[in-house]
Amino acid sequence: MAFVELGMSEKEFYATPPRHTFMKQMHGRRKIERMWEQTRFLGAMQHNTAMGKKRNIRPQQLIKLSFDQRGQIEWTKEEAEDLIKKWGVN
Repeated sequence: MAFVELGMSEKEFYATPPRHTFMKQMHGRRKIERMWEQTRFLGAMQHNTAMGKKRNIRPQQLIKLSFDQRGQIEWTKEEAEDLIKKWGVN
């Protein structure tokens, strides 16, 4: 998966620690979500301009993204600690 998403060679992939590969993947996903955020904002703006005040919609109603749910934690504290122990991060 890292080969495709990150454009890494096999040599780079095996030389990179798992946590760095994971962080690069998370960065790539966030970047894509931010582009979708811009797209849905423009779509909502165009819709609201064309339809007038009676049919206003919010961008979140067009496309739901992972960061829309406020207060949602991607990992619990226990899950994060388990990953840190598993990867040997100090």
